[in-house]
Amino acid sequence: MRPGLRFPFPARADARPLCIAHRGAPLYAPEGSGRGYDIAADLGSDMWEVDIHLSADGSPVACHDPVAGGRRVAQTARADLPELMDLEDLVERAKARGQALYLDLKVTGSGQACLDVLSRHDFRPVALGAFDDAEARALVAADCPWPVCVLVRPGEDPFARAAATGADIIHLCWERAAPRPQDLVTPDLMSEATRRGLGIVLWHEERPEVLHDLLRLPVLGVCTDQPELIGGFDSLGAHGIEVVCHRGINHIAPENTLAGARLCYDMGCDWLELDVRTTRDGEIVVMHDPTLDRTTSGSGPVLDHDWAQVAPLDAGSWKAAHWRDEHPPTLAQMIDLAQARGRRIYIENKSVPAQQLLDFVAARDFLQDCFFWSPDPALLREMRQLSDRANIKSNTMHHAGFQAMVDDLAPQICEIQVADWETEAPLCRARGIRPMLQYFGADPAVFARIADWRPEMINLDRADLLLAALKARS
Repeated sequence: MRPGLRFPFPARADARPLCIAHRGAPLYAPEGSGRGYDIAADLGSDMWEVDIHLSADGSPVACHDPVAGGRRVAQTARADLPELMDLEDLVERAKARGQALYLDLKVTGSGQACLDVLSRHDFRPVALGAFDDAEARALVAADCPWPVCVLVRPGEDPFARAAATGADIIHLCWERAAPRPQDLVTPDLMSEATRRGLGIVLWHEERPEVLHDLLRLPVLGVCTDQPELIGGFDSLGAHGIEVVCHRGINHIAPENTLAGARLCYDMGCDWLELDVRTTRDGEIVVMHDPTLDRTTSGSGPVLDHDWAQVAPLDAGSWKAAHWRDEHPPTLAQMIDLAQARGRRIYIENKSVPAQQLLDFVAARDFLQDCFFWSPDPALLREMRQLSDRANIKSNTMHHAGFQAMVDDLAPQICEIQVADWETEAPLCRARGIRPMLQYFGADPAVFARIADWRPEMINLDRADLLLAALKARS
């Protein structure tokens, strides 16, 4: 990199490549939106990639394409582009979320406009990149205090591009350049980059097998449309907590859907919590409420509908229009997903007959990869009477005391509230019962305590806040 560069490329303390959220989190919110960037931070991003165009009055705005809302950005005043975030907004949002910014300059002159905004805000964790050599050269000539990147297309010589511009970093946009693009980042290429004092940033990538290889390379960062794949719990290494996601990552995706389940597992959570009940024709469907009204486009009791009537319902629009293609899943679909990912499920039985549920799970060879609870004490007791192999969860608050819980259900797991953790967790460990902390709140101070406790398991709504607390501790 240039000698005397005042603000180097940001870096993690553990030297792992940065998770660069490509246009935010476009699988979960509109690209380039404030909501999308906030979700990216929740999912573990370190840096936000932002495409920059200039409005007619010279304001840098976050937009990939030259047209927004049917208007050409370059011919429209900033005030008439309310759907776009400008760089001023993004800097403030990035400061609040502890994120660095990677600015992809799409038009001539956007680099200098960005420098003006960044200097006014004294915002330091930034890199600026461009496909256009002239724009990169202009930044270097202006003595840009932040790293300058050249974005390199397939077939281009990255070192010739760097030499032609004076850039500090080569950003290899090679995701479609080969069946295994990671093989293109050869030891010779990396050695030559080191010899020339150049950093390397890599393309946006969502294929787990490719990411597995990329994250082991000595590069500065990897872009991705799915920050949870890079910045989630798996990025921490061994942290000692089995994370149980209550109804999936439900503050982002609609609860009890396949989308929420996939996000849960992609984020590195160990267990998905879901609720089951039956339709009129006996299908075991994943749904919390006894009626369809709150979380689907249907209405009335679930038990009054056949599965053929429930299956096509919209189970996502109540959360956001982005999720309108989600439908209610069956327990079979959820088990298939868990088995494909090598993950597990906590099944909360709302009303399924005990024998039917146990037989269903056992027939799928999933009995040892799940545990059960029911708010109906009689139903939970019946499940235990029918099977001593089923993993049962209970809570001391639902019994006369700890020993009464053990005598009644012989549970494998005991759920404990935050206020009771330090008292009840040792009792569980002494009896060979796994203690599981429950916290459905969103107080960062409580998550800081939880990160210190390192409970064996935790049932939570906000996996993102636990992730942030563990990252802060590490």
